Amino acid sequence: MTRSIHHLIEQTALALTSAVLFVLFFKLNGWVFSNFAYSENISWVFLPAGFRVILVLVLGLPGAVGLVLGSWFIDSVLFSADAWLLPFLNGLVSGLTPWLVMKYLQHQGWLAPHIMSITAQRLLQMTLIFSAASAISHQLLWWLFEREDTNILVDVWPMFIGNALGALLMLYGFKFALDRIRPNRSTPTH
Repeated sequence: MTRSIHHLIEQTALALTSAVLFVLFFKLNGWVFSNFAYSENISWVFLPAGFRVILVLVLGLPGAVGLVLGSWFIDSVLFSADAWLLPFLNGLVSGLTPWLVMKYLQHQGWLAPHIMSITAQRLLQMTLIFSAASAISHQLLWWLFEREDTNILVDVWPMFIGNALGALLMLYGFKFALDRIRPNRSTPTH
């Protein structure tokens, strides 16, 4: 097997695993935080927002592709012969927005190339940027397609708060876990 085929298989496996994990987190969030729903599509606590960021930070493009595929699966009930474009674009927005934000932040020098070196303050700033970009891009898409019961000027705020709270819970939990598993560099090894 050539190196490029092996790489393609690996990237595909990462994308599919990301899709499955995103769908599972989406379902878990709906179960755990069902009482925190602002509307059918917006929750005051949305853990998958943090999972989006983690997948993109850790896996890059395969993580983003997995998010697109997972979103398409979640929205598959909305797909029909005459109404396929909104769910299709919603999946693209869901997966590609965090990836594009990550690329922008890396280009600006705001995001360290290694997730382990991200400070708590930078993580907070990054989370707020990701949350705002996601809320705005989703709300704009839904508004452009005149989705029923969409009020972009009102709905963007609960979505931003839900994304930020969910992402902060996930990211700080992830960072806490990484800090605990990372070997203590000051302890000499014999």
